[in-house]
Amino acid sequence: MIPFTELEKTLKPTNSPESISEATGIPVGTLGYWRSSGIGPKFSKIGKTVLYAKEDILNYLRENRFQSTQETKEAPVAAEASEIK
Repeated sequence: MIPFTELEKTLKPTNSPESISEATGIPVGTLGYWRSSGIGPKFSKIGKTVLYAKEDILNYLRENRFQSTQETKEAPVAAEASEIK
């Protein structure tokens, strides 16, 4: 099993960008950039509130695990995410 046990315990069924940032270390601004660019984990938006489902976050992290940087260049989502400045 992929080692996200602590993260699984930390995350609630739905999470704000701030709680995702705190749990993963991904900056809130990066999450916002990913949303506006159509990359990154899936999210829900209710009015002005953005929420991430626990399983969407975990799935995104599992799908974007790599053994080397060469693999990231071959993966479409990771390649787009690496363009963040």
